[in-house]
Amino acid sequence: MTSFLLWLLFLFSKGGETTMVAIYVALIINGRRTFSQVPVSLQPAVHADLLALGLDDNGQPLV
Repeated sequence: MTSFLLWLLFLFSKGGETTMVAIYVALIINGRRTFSQVPVSLQPAVHADLLALGLDDNGQPLV
């Protein structure tokens, strides 16, 4: 069900890649996804956003 909702959001939103990056960042921070579950094409952008928030690829604070 979650995958379907993400797909719909991607389909009907402008700037779908940017939206998907934000969604994956939120899912990682909330522990619902891991970085390895992020599509390879989005991983660099997700990694950059997590770093900008002071988080590692697991959504945990950098030490």
